[in-house]
Amino acid sequence: MTRAPLCLALLVAMSTAAPASAAKPRRKGPTAEEIKKIEAAAPARPRVTPKKRRKVLIFSVSYGYWHTSIPYGQRAFEILGRKTGAYEPVVSDDQSLFEPAALKQFDAVVFNNTNRDVFLPADYAKLPPDKKAEAKKREDRLKKSFADYLASGGGLAVTHAGVAVYRTWDEYGKIIGARFKNHPWGSGSQITVKIDDRSHPVASAFPEATFTYRDEVYQVTDPWSRDMVRVLVSIDTARSNMNKKGLRADRDLAISWVKSYGKGRVFYTAIGHDHPLFWNPVVLQHYLDGVQFACGDLEADTTPSSKVGQDAPSK
Repeated sequence: MTRAPLCLALLVAMSTAAPASAAKPRRKGPTAEEIKKIEAAAPARPRVTPKKRRKVLIFSVSYGYWHTSIPYGQRAFEILGRKTGAYEPVVSDDQSLFEPAALKQFDAVVFNNTNRDVFLPADYAKLPPDKKAEAKKREDRLKKSFADYLASGGGLAVTHAGVAVYRTWDEYGKIIGARFKNHPWGSGSQITVKIDDRSHPVASAFPEATFTYRDEVYQVTDPWSRDMVRVLVSIDTARSNMNKKGLRADRDLAISWVKSYGKGRVFYTAIGHDHPLFWNPVVLQHYLDGVQFACGDLEADTTPSSKVGQDAPSK
């Protein structure tokens, strides 16, 4: 075999290993100046006073594509908790925290740009068969523990790539209410969204009927439906470039929503790729409101949109 085909074969083998090891970050995280911006933009107080002391796990395990905004999210959610007193933030990627006895200490979990099979070890593809079997058993145990935690009243707040976690785990699709499809609008794209439910507490961060920002914008697919989630924010098709390949036929492109899972509360927002978002006061307030909802402090209706007369946009 010549050198070129050999290199190509090695690249193909590396790209098909699963799960891929977490990619090395291109940046270590926010600079001191950027941290000051995050601190200044974060709200001074919580939307509502916590009903009791809250503890929130900020979890950021990501395999495959590693978003450089992950350390920005870690710092932002830490600052939001400590500055406002809404919750005690615990920033950790320790998977053992999802064991039942450990998980119950948290009022909510934040999936901060998590991606793929987050309960497997990073070196799973290199493990011998017996160790792989052990890892899969542990993974199954942690998935069940997490689903049980949410169904019994726990909370989950998810940003951006967290919708791509466990694409082959059907239950996660039911938990979050959607699956990642693609991002027709790449990083830095200017997009305008409309606030579908302006009276909803988790949408109250947005001061106007529309909001314009720059980000990599996600599109989701089944099981997403207005029959199963309460849409808060979606793309304003009249003010955005809709000449994109692969868009949903219904042009109903939700950005943020809430839903119930058993007795638990789930918040998702696709906002969270581009770094400047993490010192945008509106975005930080929306994040905080989502976490306070997930904790059970910010009480909000999760009745699906279609059942409260919230229609999808016309094609």
